[in-house]
Amino acid sequence: PTIVAGSGMSQSEAAGPGMQSPETQEQAPIWGTIISADDESIDMDCPSGNVFEGEVIVNISGDTLILDGENGYPIEAKDLQAGETVYAYIGPAMTMSLPPMTNATMIFANVPADFKVPDYVTVKSVVTDAASSQSVLTAMDGTEYTLADDCGIVPYLTRNIVTLDDLTQGRKAVVWSDGENTATRIMVFAE
Repeated sequence: PTIVAGSGMSQSEAAGPGMQSPETQEQAPIWGTIISADDESIDMDCPSGNVFEGEVIVNISGDTLILDGENGYPIEAKDLQAGETVYAYIGPAMTMSLPPMTNATMIFANVPADFKVPDYVTVKSVVTDAASSQSVLTAMDGTEYTLADDCGIVPYLTRNIVTLDDLTQGRKAVVWSDGENTATRIMVFAE
């Protein structure tokens, strides 16, 4: 069965900030230019082509990860600058206020202009073809990434060794890939 983002999710599953079900993060990020930012929120202007257009307030909680889109290193909210472009993975809820407000689970900043923004995914499966030794990671939203032969698999903020075997169903990961969805680097989060 195909899993559609947000399908079949009850109110209890969409409960509090730490209680996110896997479906809540399987949507494209919103992106735009920072109007202003502080430790608690980013006021951003989302151009057309986004899920939401215009001004959106993205709240930052203690659970929100803010990462450098090029290398995956953490960034402090206080270091986000007006005029910078950011990509925010948001929860399914958004207020009807003007401007609307939502909560971010992951924010990518410092993304170079000609650089493909990494994807924040929940792993559905990883299958390795025995004949070609080619591995394919499938995300919960159905996106498939072919792992480059030299694809680095690294942990988030630990020195633990992580391998293809750590990319188990339900695990969160950041995937850097090219235009053909060939993964060049994968950062795995602790369970």
